[in-house]
Amino acid sequence: MASKGSSGSSGKTILIPLALLSAFLFFQTFGMLPTSVNDDIVRWASCATFAVAAVMFGKDGSAIWCGLCAAMAVVLNPLYPLALGDLFSGTKILGGVIAGAAVVRNW
Repeated sequence: MASKGSSGSSGKTILIPLALLSAFLFFQTFGMLPTSVNDDIVRWASCATFAVAAVMFGKDGSAIWCGLCAAMAVVLNPLYPLALGDLFSGTKILGGVIAGAAVVRNW
């Protein structure tokens, strides 16, 4: 029983960064952040947070959230970026929705 409680609490530590990432993605998409926050910063922050969230959710056995976070980490990868073009704004909104839904669902 003690190990189950400790693994559940470790998964909750990622929820605060995911909540901040959700707000960050929405604010950047709708132009509410300074112009110095460019798409490269968004990609690095998103990829790092989603990758860590995928590992944490995977460790806790939450396959759906692990898969969604891993997929967003791949889509927003800054090292080998996908040529999303006009779809990048939609991808940021989708990432914000996934991050926010993960927080609400797992809190």
